[in-house]
Amino acid sequence: MTDSIRSAATDAWLLSTDDDASQASGLEDDNFAALTGYHPTFTGNGYLAARVPAAGNGFAEAPVRTQFHVVGLYTGHPGEWSRKAGLPAWSALDIGDGSGTYNEAFLPREREQRDEQLAGEEHLVGGDWEPVGSSAPAALARGITRYRQSLDLRTGVITTRARWTSPAGRVTDVCYELLADRSRPHVAAVTVTVRPHWDGQLDVTDALDGRAAIRLCDTRTGAGEGDIWLTTAAEGSGVRAALVSLLRGPAVPSRAQSAIDGSVGRRVVADVVAGRSYTFTKYVGIATGHDADDPLTLARTAAEEAARAGYRRLTGDNFRAWQREWSGDIVVHGDTRLQRQVRAAKFYLLTSVREDSPWSPSPVGLSSDGYNGHVFWDTETWIWPSLLAQHPHIAGSVLDYRANRMDAARSYAAQCGQRGARFPWESGLHGHEDTPRWAPFGRYEQHVSSDVALAFWQYWLATGDESWLRDKGWPVLRGVADFWASRAVAATDGSYHINGVIPPDEYADEPHDDSAYTNVAARTVLRFAAEAAGVLGEPADPLWAEVADRMVVLFDEQLKVHPEFAGYTGQLIKQADVVMLAYPWENPQADEVTRADLAYYSARTDEDGPSMTDSVHAILHAHVGDTKGAFERTRRSVEPFLRPPFDQFAEGRTGGAFTFLTGHGGFLQVFLYGYSGLRWRPDRIELAPILPTELDGITLRGLRWRERTFDIDIRPDTTVIRLREGDAMPVGSGGCRYQVPSGGEIAIPTRQPVMAH
Repeated sequence: MTDSIRSAATDAWLLSTDDDASQASGLEDDNFAALTGYHPTFTGNGYLAARVPAAGNGFAEAPVRTQFHVVGLYTGHPGEWSRKAGLPAWSALDIGDGSGTYNEAFLPREREQRDEQLAGEEHLVGGDWEPVGSSAPAALARGITRYRQSLDLRTGVITTRARWTSPAGRVTDVCYELLADRSRPHVAAVTVTVRPHWDGQLDVTDALDGRAAIRLCDTRTGAGEGDIWLTTAAEGSGVRAALVSLLRGPAVPSRAQSAIDGSVGRRVVADVVAGRSYTFTKYVGIATGHDADDPLTLARTAAEEAARAGYRRLTGDNFRAWQREWSGDIVVHGDTRLQRQVRAAKFYLLTSVREDSPWSPSPVGLSSDGYNGHVFWDTETWIWPSLLAQHPHIAGSVLDYRANRMDAARSYAAQCGQRGARFPWESGLHGHEDTPRWAPFGRYEQHVSSDVALAFWQYWLATGDESWLRDKGWPVLRGVADFWASRAVAATDGSYHINGVIPPDEYADEPHDDSAYTNVAARTVLRFAAEAAGVLGEPADPLWAEVADRMVVLFDEQLKVHPEFAGYTGQLIKQADVVMLAYPWENPQADEVTRADLAYYSARTDEDGPSMTDSVHAILHAHVGDTKGAFERTRRSVEPFLRPPFDQFAEGRTGGAFTFLTGHGGFLQVFLYGYSGLRWRPDRIELAPILPTELDGITLRGLRWRERTFDIDIRPDTTVIRLREGDAMPVGSGGCRYQVPSGGEIAIPTRQPVMAH
């Protein structure tokens, strides 16, 4: 076996690794190749998810600890911040021949590697650990050959194949499949097919493995007729959770056994004959107290109904549910590697969100407890816009998280002596400020309220749902506008200032006055609220317009740039800040100002900062017509951060939170809003398409605007807009107005590159 890996590219939908690493396809760039190593993938259905280790099932400590999460399972500790609780490993389904088990083959070297890494270099960013340069999966195991693990982005199914030689020398071909059913939120399934090259008895162990559990208490286990079950609760909050597993296959059941670590398992025995195949499937039901007063009954019902349907029915229903989501696709013509990266980014976003689930994803979604599982501005600013464009049904459900916590936001504003609604920097179960006390950002990084309001306004622009605007959007927009109107301070000359805040640049980790980002965002939200009042026929507070019109936005007439805050002298910044005035805030400013801000702050941004900086830089280079700069930053926004073999983002170039949905979301915005120039308007969509010479084209499929479904096909000279569903659609581009007929298409000019200054 070898320590390197190969990312298979049989098509643009399959990501794989195996033990045939004589070549490393796709690793063109030294910066990326230096980071090669096995990083386990994960899958989810937006309600539940599982990190899947090299073995293809169960729990593993290394190279990344496998975690099993479900939405809304937060702890609660008075006087402290909440954390995400993690479930036992529900995917455990091991096989053995009496001399050892398949999963044990992966244990020794994982432990050795973990010990070596803990003794050496670690990277802690956002509270999550992520290794650098970990080995190929087959190299972690003993007695494993012909290894291959694949993630099918079309369905979320993870398949692991291997030939296992037991300690007794018996050879068995093994194939695992694991899915989180997109069509059934409470259901997951694991199936193993074994083909022994020997005659005898095969042991199969179905388990709910408590070693993976995080911050749980009051765990109880047991067995019913044909099932094993576990109930538990998140520490402090008491939110209940239940898991039920049903095993089906050609075997004789035996007694279930519980363990002191909160595990429960059942071993079955099957007589096997060499050369024949045997399949065993476990159907898992998962529920929490958010879903039902009796989550165990709901979990058991979900597992039993899944078992009655059978695995074939589950896979078909899961495929059709994912097919619906993939009707919104991003097709990159002329770069197969970039195409896989784009599809992987979209897949990982979708694993952690779903329609009718009123929960908002953390920066790592359901992949781990990184960042304590809290909700930040990452959702509304980086993750959410990439859902809105093609999945408004999901985007609206994500916003429900904030809408349902308006009472907490109003209370927070009142505690701070302001009117309206103030959203916390970190939000958990109840929507109160959940930032650790040692961090200043909870007190001072107040722009988060504007970021939330922007998402609510964009949802209204994209959907035109007036009843939603009245019931959910208006309370948020009005609340945030009232907050800023009371938070801003009037000077003697009549101007308004916002003092004592931290901008998005977290290197500026002490309060500053007149942050350009904060002031522009507050001014813009005040105007959003006034517009919403006009739509709904509601009164608009005259103070909103007064504060907005007189809000100070600093500008250096000599440098022709916006200073980051009053007194800024050009020091190093962590991430995109001032440049975001042009996108996503669409501050009315000349392209020359956008170029100047971009050039000035690009030179002052930490090269080891997070990937979203390069994403927004790419969008802005495209905006001003610099395709060379746009494509260079597109590459920079993904390559140094991507971890093989399953194309998952790490937060930083050398480690950090993993899998980092914030990075995936920012990267997707480059294609959805950057190269297309797509912007939402109440009476039209605006486009400014442009294509880098490195690509043959970009096709955005299944975009949505106000009950219309349309595609945008960007080519070097011409861009075609096709209206697939809905009434005729107005389009603006380059100062011209167009109308796309229902069921028809139009062609508009693709912008040509402008030489960079």
